[in-house]
This record gives sequence, structure tokens and C-alpha cells, in this order.
Amino acid sequence: MAGDDAAYYMRPGHVVAAAIALSVVDIVAVTLRFWARKVQRQPPKADDWLMIPATVLTVGIGIAEVYGVSKRGLAYRIEVPEGYTGKTSDLVTPQLALKAQIEWAYLLMLPLALGCTKASFLFFYMRVFAIQKRSVVNKILRVSIAFTAAWMIAFFFATLFECNHNFWRIWNSETEFLTRCSYTVNLVLILCITDFVTDIFILFIPVPLVLRLNLSKPKKISVCLMFFLGGVTVIVSLIRFIMMAGSFIGNFDMTDDNILGVTACLYWGMVESGVGVFAACLPTIQFLFRKFIWEPALSSSKSLFSSRSSRTAGSRDAIHVDQTFGVTYDKLHNISSRGTSPSYLTHAPSNQVSRHSYVSCDDRLRTAI
Repeated sequence: MAGDDAAYYMRPGHVVAAAIALSVVDIVAVTLRFWARKVQRQPPKADDWLMIPATVLTVGIGIAEVYGVSKRGLAYRIEVPEGYTGKTSDLVTPQLALKAQIEWAYLLMLPLALGCTKASFLFFYMRVFAIQKRSVVNKILRVSIAFTAAWMIAFFFATLFECNHNFWRIWNSETEFLTRCSYTVNLVLILCITDFVTDIFILFIPVPLVLRLNLSKPKKISVCLMFFLGGVTVIVSLIRFIMMAGSFIGNFDMTDDNILGVTACLYWGMVESGVGVFAACLPTIQFLFRKFIWEPALSSSKSLFSSRSSRTAGSRDAIHVDQTFGVTYDKLHNISSRGTSPSYLTHAPSNQVSRHSYVSCDDRLRTAI
């Protein structure tokens, strides 16, 4: 088991919890996104459909991490066979082979997941701001979308054939892998750098567009903050870049254990992808929050306070008027065959008629001042 000195993102419980929680949150967020489109009576477009492969790939990364932890291929220290005295980098065991296979699958899925999320943001900008086709902004967005598509496809195939057609070298010893597949380290670093730079670029695209809208300054700030929710992804990608760069070319030693080092990279990659999908859905699903939660709650609060104020005013400034009614009626006895119509009372003997009366009070009349 990973030692207590390992960081939280290298421990089995945290890795599994992050993988499951982010997968569930992303599935719920994407479902709510399509529901919001239905409520808004807007057809799903490219920005919505791209969230499906992004979510599937993110969940796939989470499944790979959970499986790796369950088989002790992730979040556990290297298990050295008894009697082995060589370097762990020359060691070939089922545990290390599984770690390498999961890492390879992760590096295949991550660029695709991040690329779909980036493209979704860009298509969302085109939908929201209704940009004219011949405008400069529209051309910038289209070029950015094309670059994103090329970016994720290039990294996918570069990772797929990082050892040419000798796939078995990927899960062989670490020494042979780094020797035979020498450009892998540079490939990972370039992925981290370009990922971070494109995130920054995409994050600040809507700022000049929002500033041009005919809105008050507070509303412009609130709209910009809504788009800046994706900044969490930028922070996570920066953390992952610092760890990878520091581990490969700097003095920062993430860990002396190869499995734990790979676990840290996979953990932050899962966080970046999961948070990215959620952040991409937030501008759309906030409509549901406002329509079904915020506005009804605000309306109920107003009604409640208004009702209380009305009752308080009524109890202090009301006049109650009692109305009293005197009721008198004659009762006819011993006449069953002829009925009890009042017309018979004038002809009935006096000993068969009795008079009754009562007083009724009505306090329902109320006048408030």
C-alpha cells in the first residue's frame, strides 16, 4: 500500500474517489445540459454533442484508474520480487506491465477528451454571440476549432505509435521503453504546454465580446465571471504541467517510485478532464437553476414576507364589528296532515302555536384601516 508519506493524489482512496465522483458529476451535468436545451426549445448543436464523447472518454479514464487501483497497478508502491537486487527501472512484473498499459490508454484518451471540451467551448461562443460569418471573430473561432481538432488527432496518433509498431515495448521495462521510445518524454511535455496555452486562449476569447455588449458594467462583470468558471481547468492543467516538467527536466522529484509518479499524473489528468466537462456545461445548466430553483425560491420568499406583513398589519390596525340578529319564529304543533306552511298559522288555534326566539352574533364583518 502507498505509504502515509505519499501525497493525497497518490493514495488509493483519493484516486478512486476522484475518478468516481467526477464521472458521476459529468454524466449528470451533460444530462442537465440536454434537458436545458429541451426546456429552452433550442435544438442541440455542436457544442452540446461534443460533450458526449468528452464525457465518455473522461469516464473511460476514470474506469481505467479504478481498475488499476483494484489490481495494485496504481497508487501502490512497486512490489520488488524477493531476492531481486537490480534497479527497479529494469524490472518487468505484471504490476509494472499493468501500470504501463493503463498509462498508455490514459495518454490516448486524454487529448481526445480535452480536445472535445475545448471545441465545445469554441462552438458555444459562436452560438451565444451570434457572430457574423465574415467577421474577424468568426474566422478566429473557426481557425481555433480546426487547430483543436488537429491538436487532439495529432497527439492521439503520436501516442498510439510512440514505439512504432512494437507495442510490447510500452509495457516492458522502464529502461527499454525510454531507450527505444526516446521522444515520449518530449511528447508528454509538449502536450502539457500546448494544453495550458490553448486553455488560456479559450478562456479569454469571450472577454472582448462581452465588453462590446450593450449591458451595464455589473452585468458585464457577471457574464465574464460565468465564462471564467472554466478557469479552474486552467489551474489544474498548470499543476499537471508543473509536475510533469519538474519531474522530467527540473529538480522537482515527484516521487522515487515510478508507479506513484504515474498515479499523480493520471490523477490530475482525470481532474482536468472532469472539471473541464463540468465547467463547459455550467453556462447552459445555470438556466435550469435559475428557472426551477432560484426564481421559485425568490417568489416564495416574497409571498411569505408579504403574507406575514399583511397579517401583522391586520392584527394591529383592524376594527372588529359584531352584528346581532334577533330571530323569532312560530312553531305549529299537532298538524301533521296539513303541513307546516305559514299560511296555516293564521287559522290555527292559539293553543297549538308557540313562539320562540334567539339571538345570533356574527363577527365576520371586519374593517381594516
